[in-house]
Formats: sequence, structure tokens, C-alpha cells
Amino acid sequence: MKKSFSLSFRSLLALFVMIGLMTTMLVGCSSNSSATNATTTTDSSTGSTATDTPAGTTGTADNSSTSTASDTPKDLTFVIGSDVGDLSPFGGDSGGRHHTYRMMYDCLCASLGLGASVEDLQGQMAKTVTVVDSLTVDVEIYDYIHDSQGNAIKASDVVYSYEQAIASGTMEKLNGYLSKIEATGDYTVRLTLNSSSKGAMEWCLTTVPVISEAWFSAASDADKATAPATTGAYNLVETVSGSHTTLEKNADYWQTDLSLRSYYDVQTFEKITVNVITEASMRVIALQNGEADLVQNVPAYEIGSFINEDGTNVDGYTSYGDENGRMYVMMFNNDNSVFADNQLLRQAVLYGIDFEAVRQAYGNTATNGSVCHDFSPDVASDYNDSWNSEDYYGYDFDKAKQLMSDAGYPDGGITLRLMYQNSTAATAGLTVVQAYLAELGITVELTPYDQALFNSYKYDDTQWDIIVDSKSTTDYVTTVWQNVFDTNSFDNGSACFTHDDTLQQLLETASNIETTSADAVDAFHEYLKDQAYGVGMFWNYSYYIGQDGITNIIQDGFGNVTPSTVSVADDYQSVVE
Repeated sequence: MKKSFSLSFRSLLALFVMIGLMTTMLVGCSSNSSATNATTTTDSSTGSTATDTPAGTTGTADNSSTSTASDTPKDLTFVIGSDVGDLSPFGGDSGGRHHTYRMMYDCLCASLGLGASVEDLQGQMAKTVTVVDSLTVDVEIYDYIHDSQGNAIKASDVVYSYEQAIASGTMEKLNGYLSKIEATGDYTVRLTLNSSSKGAMEWCLTTVPVISEAWFSAASDADKATAPATTGAYNLVETVSGSHTTLEKNADYWQTDLSLRSYYDVQTFEKITVNVITEASMRVIALQNGEADLVQNVPAYEIGSFINEDGTNVDGYTSYGDENGRMYVMMFNNDNSVFADNQLLRQAVLYGIDFEAVRQAYGNTATNGSVCHDFSPDVASDYNDSWNSEDYYGYDFDKAKQLMSDAGYPDGGITLRLMYQNSTAATAGLTVVQAYLAELGITVELTPYDQALFNSYKYDDTQWDIIVDSKSTTDYVTTVWQNVFDTNSFDNGSACFTHDDTLQQLLETASNIETTSADAVDAFHEYLKDQAYGVGMFWNYSYYIGQDGITNIIQDGFGNVTPSTVSVADDYQSVVE
């Protein structure tokens, strides 16, 4: 039997009109079957009704949509710590891009908050979503979608977008998750997955930007990056690498029915400026000097300027401290380095580092985060809390020395290249790693690269012996594991070049919805920990601080804050002239 999930929009819309608010309403990929709403069906034999979240919630951060109750044009200046990078539809991964591209490009669906199931997703281009079985999902898109240059979007464009996303090489998980996508009509597509992995269907529906084939196939590389034909609620006006990006509201945005817009597509602001300031202290100064309305990644040691000891906000500011599912990981080159086929050496290095000292050297305090106890953050829904009491390579110099000897390097005498994405905080933290490993007789050469080179080199097994990167989850520990270790997604085994059939078998068992269990998840955790191919290092809260005219800061389904989604007071005005 099929199960329908329905959301009621019109009653809520009427309520908000009655109290005089101009709002935008949340819509899931589920609703009743009228032409103006979306429907999600699944093969479960029991019925259930999802409930929607009203827009315009104010106060501390939560996972609700955004609104503005005034017609006065509003601007927002958002300061972030890393470059937005390549803003073409399928550009390379970067921290800044995560905060930006969803304003420019619509996907089939949107995920609000961590761990959303298919029936909880919001529709963007998707009018209806029907789960046929655990491997198959049918999507009907609206028949009136067009991009900012007037190009119509049809099913063939959706297929083309997914094909280009795979060809770009920037969306590795898509290679592992998606078997094929095909147009089944002018406005319908079918996605078929490779396996019934937890979170795979949701990820495929919410991550791939959909653009016009006619535009993309004819556009130059420069136009794709600086003058794209966007399908989202905001158009790109200007982007300057390492400096700023300016977006303006798309006055001709295709979804004119406010009740059918996703929370990404609320157009509270006429103009959004995203400024890049890599130095944490300078971001704080920008906020205090009225040069920013909202700042991302305020360092923990500065947070006392904005949050009182009792947790309340300092007058004039709004705060949001969030463990957003992102963590730092350390991985070894398991194919073309001294670590290949030397499990004991990998273990020796890990026992030889005090990761709490490294975490604090990154600029964190003793209380704003924690070292990891798995190759995943503990916000994942299937995280086993008992892992937190296990020995997960806690610092033990004597044990590290013994393992060095057992591995064939009693006096060290080896030189390693440690590659990471360049930042002041990372260099400070990894200098501590360098010092700890020097005590074992290991020379570490720190090799920082800018974002573009880092993303290029991290899949090249000739470029590094150890890599430090950031990873995140939107739902499950298995999502992180697949993103790094699934052989279906990589040309050379995995993100750290493993070639281990047992690892892959355990991963597939733990991640498949038909075979997973707590025991299967534990089995992969224990095996990976023992093999020491890589470890989670630490996570920390990401603090967002805004002026007090910002009333609500929310997290999307990928652990990021997209500036178009923040809520503001009726009398909000940008502090930036």
C-alpha cells in the first residue's frame, strides 16, 4: 500500500493574513493532491501525516522558515571565514560556497534541519515526489519553471544537470548513490539508486543544482562562474575571489506562489553581500564596527563579547551556537606512502598526538567542542553514545613509541607531508601536530594550499602522506563513512586510497537500510578504528553573531546557514551604509 503525507498551507496562510503578517510558508515535498501543492507517497503500509512549521518564528535559532513583516527594502551583509570559490552550478566544494549556492540554484527538494526523511523534505522544483521502492523515486516538476535568462526548465534539463554534476567530479557521493536518472515525460523524471543506503535518496533529491541545458552547454567557463543563468531566488551580481560576492533578489523568480516556496527561496532581502574575512579577530571587529549584520564562525575566545555568562545575548546582538555536524578529520595515504600496509605506524602516529591540544590550538576553548570518538560527529542520529567512553587514540606517548618500534621505526627518521586547506587557525593547530610528532622522531612538513589547489590535490596520491580535511553529516554516521570510504565513489579506492574489501563489505552492510543494525554500525566503527586509515579529530560549535535586528538564525539540512533564510524584525535595517 502507498502512504500519503499531507501538509495544510491554506489554513496557515489565512491565519497569517488575518494577523497582518506577510509571510512565506514552508512546503514539504508532501502535501495534498491539488495542483498547487506537492505530494509524497511511499510504499509503507501505514499512514501518517506530517505537520508543517509556521514561518516567521522569532527568538533564538530553530529550524523554522523566515519572513519579514515590512515592505521596506532590506539588505544584509554576511561575513564568512572562507572564500565562496567557484559559484558555477557544479563548482568545487568550499566552506563559503555552502553558504551561498543554494540562494542561486534550486534543486528538486530542500532539507530543513539535520536528518530529514523524504517525506519531510520541502519542494523546490519538485511538485510531487513518489517513492516507488527503496531504490526508486519518481519526481514531477512544475511545468512553469524558468531560469533568470528565461530558459524553460523541463525533465530533460533535470537529467542533464545530474549528468553534469557527475561529470564535474565535485559531487563524489552522487557517483556512489545514483545508478541512473531518466526523463519519463516532459516534466517527470525517475531516479534509480545503486543501493538502499540510509540518506541516499534524500541526498540525491536535495543536493544537485538544476539548470538549463541550453544555457550551460553554450556558456563559457567565465560566464558559468560570474554570470550564471540561475534558477534560485537570487541572482549573482558580482563575485571577487577572496573578497566579496553580491546577490540581488530575482524579481522574476519562477515560483510566484509564496506558499510553495522552500525556505531557501524567501526573498526577505533586496541585496545580500557576502564578505570574506579569513582572520577571526577581523570578523569580530567588522561586526563591532558596524561593517556586518551577521558574522559566521566567531571564535570561542571572543564569544564573551556577545554572550553573557548566563547564556543570554549581550545587548545589541543575537547569537547562535551550533554543533552543525561538521568536524575535522585526519587521514593517511594508504596507497602511495610509508603508511600503506603499515597499520602499526598509523596507530603510532595517532597515539602520538594530543587532539585536545590540537583542537584548542585551532582557537577553541575547553568547553566549546570536543575531540571525536568516531569518524563522524556525535549529532548523527545513529551515533552510538557508548563510543564516547572508548579509547579512541587518546594521547599515549609510551604506547606511540612502542608502536613506532613495532612498525619498524624505533627512532623515527621519516619525513611526512601534511596537506591542509590554508587558514591561520589550521596552521596554528597543525603546528601542534608537527611538534608532537617531532617527539617521535617524525619530521612533518606542513603543506597548506588554497581552496582550489587543495580540492585538486586531495585525490592525488602523490601529493601528501597525511591530510587534514573537514567532513560533515546531515543525518547518519554512515553518510560520513560513505563520503570517504565507499569504493563506488572513487577512482583509487577511497578518499584516502584504501583498498580493503572487508572495509567495503562492512560499510555496505551498515549503510544499507535493508541490512543495517546497531551491531552492523558498531562493526564498521570498530574495524575502521583498528585499521586506523583515518580518524575524526574534533568538532566545535560554530558561532554566528548578528545585530539584534536579526531575530532568527537557522541551520539547513547540511549544517550551514544560508543568509537568505534568516529572519529579521519589522524595523530591521542593515548597519552597513
